[in-house]
Amino acid sequence: MKSLRITLGVAAIAIGSFAAFSFAPASSSAKLALQEFYVNPDGSRGPQVSGENTCQDETQILCSQEYDTSTGLPTGNASKMHKGPRN
Repeated sequence: MKSLRITLGVAAIAIGSFAAFSFAPASSSAKLALQEFYVNPDGSRGPQVSGENTCQDETQILCSQEYDTSTGLPTGNASKMHKGPRN
């Protein structure tokens, strides 16, 4: 009888631990991976911006913008779109 209680206790702890981790928040790798990239003259994604971007914000030609790296698509975030030639 005592071993049955121990077995049930261990099973309850195992099930409780599994349930707790099942409903835990997703890891940071599952979140959006947003990075700023330069835009090539043909409109395709260019090299990643490291540090401050070097766009001069002088013209309407898109210089850099934010991309969701998990989808490869631009986010459309206007505050992360920079226009003009690169230094």
